[in-house]
Amino acid sequence: MFRRVVKGLIILLAVIFIFQNLFTILGIEITPENMIKNDVIATIDFSGQILDSDKFITNIEKLVKSEKVKGIIVKVNSPGGAITPSFNIYNYIMTIEKPVYVAMDSVAASGGYLIALGADKIYAMPTTITGSIGVIMSLVNMEELFDKIGIKSVVLKSGKFKDIGNPDKTMTEEETALMMEVINDMYEQFVNAVASRRNLQVSEVKEVADGRIFTGSMAEKLKLVDNLGSYNDAFVDMKIALENDKLELYEYKEEKVFLDKLIRGTGIDKLIETNSGAGFYYLMK
Repeated sequence: MFRRVVKGLIILLAVIFIFQNLFTILGIEITPENMIKNDVIATIDFSGQILDSDKFITNIEKLVKSEKVKGIIVKVNSPGGAITPSFNIYNYIMTIEKPVYVAMDSVAASGGYLIALGADKIYAMPTTITGSIGVIMSLVNMEELFDKIGIKSVVLKSGKFKDIGNPDKTMTEEETALMMEVINDMYEQFVNAVASRRNLQVSEVKEVADGRIFTGSMAEKLKLVDNLGSYNDAFVDMKIALENDKLELYEYKEEKVFLDKLIRGTGIDKLIETNSGAGFYYLMK
């Protein structure tokens, strides 16, 4: 009986996999161009930590290439993440020749806010958490613990700074200064992006770019966002800007691979997302 149940489940999973991936198996690509009938304004989600830029850029590029998509609304719900992927997405959004608005959800902070800066307009809900303009790098010092349990690390290195951040030793003042030099350079790049895109002076940005967070209503007063409202408000305003009241709203849904669907909501996906390791981040902590 047990074997029959197991065999049945395997067959069922195989059928589900084949059905959900039928178009891929047949070599048919599902794109907005062959799914959309009328001219639309498309929405696309960006949620979670920013650990990679390729997947999102590939997805939004499908909307950019579609002649039926007249404008794009990016719904951001992210506390930020790794610096280079954040800048990759920010830079790509700025190259899009169609109107692009960002609608902030619950959180669009640090790298999530940097993404928003690439858009033509930024919308936030009054309760959205945004800001957190700054750089963070978290390291762990386990030197005392290693001494207590008798673990000694042996490091072979080509230069005296090659093992900066090694958890088995305390960083020297010189090492800390070198790391802060890198952090401050990345910070200046973030501040300059805010100043440029929000038409603010660098000095104005630095007054609030100390890692603090803001609500959407606070951010509007500071000129960090354009309007208070949801993606529906952004949709209405974009139709007016495009002078086309007949445009429909199309919600782009990313096609998940079978494994993504299997682990979604189990907690494993969150573990993978948060286990990002050491590095420099535009991330709200």
